[in-house]
Amino acid sequence: MDDIKSLSKKTKKELESINDVELFKLKQENSLLREKILSLESMLSKPLAVTPEELICVEQIDIIKQKSAGRELSLDEIKRLDLLIKNLRLVKEQSTQTIEHKDYRNVKEVDLVAIARELEEDN
Repeated sequence: MDDIKSLSKKTKKELESINDVELFKLKQENSLLREKILSLESMLSKPLAVTPEELICVEQIDIIKQKSAGRELSLDEIKRLDLLIKNLRLVKEQSTQTIEHKDYRNVKEVDLVAIARELEEDN
């Protein structure tokens, strides 16, 4: 009977220590999640700066996109779309130059490894 009581007390202490550890972990996780929520809320409270120029470009691009769904665009509409896209990129401070994609089909294995390492370094 004494063995059962001592075993019961020992098990109870072990369970309490396990519960304390789990409670501590959960409290840490809770505080981390609360910090994330606060940071996300602060990000949401800041208004997104959309300039009138950007808004105009997006609206005009949408209008041309709707027109293109029903019919082929005229040359003037294509030129206008090109200008709007370039202006939108300039407003958003993005490059207006298209990026060239290299063809790696006829490349030696050593060169492919070097290219892969370059890509890893860029990321």
